[in-house]
Amino acid sequence: MKITTGLALIKDVIIDSHFDKRSRFGRLAQAVASNPSCIGIGLGEDTGVLISDGNHLEIIGSGLVIIVDGHNIRHNNIADLQEGSPISIENLVVHVLTKGNAYDLKARKFF
Repeated sequence: MKITTGLALIKDVIIDSHFDKRSRFGRLAQAVASNPSCIGIGLGEDTGVLISDGNHLEIIGSGLVIIVDGHNIRHNNIADLQEGSPISIENLVVHVLTKGNAYDLKARKFF
């Protein structure tokens, strides 16, 4: 899988849409493991985030938002992977949010 620079809507954030219906957890986890300073946001169907103050997310819609945080990754096998091989990641943090939940990207926590 090759991921390149996107729209750069939010600094150090990777956004993936149609996340749950298309089973994209592995793809987002790998993107975050390759860029551990970034936070990954997986948007489910009929779901989105409202962004205020540049780093406060409020979840809207009827589905889930998955936050993947690589800040505390201790080990991954990204450098050793061949195309199509499974990834291993130690200490990847995952949050599951629904409508009305809020998340602070800078503090990396619910608020």
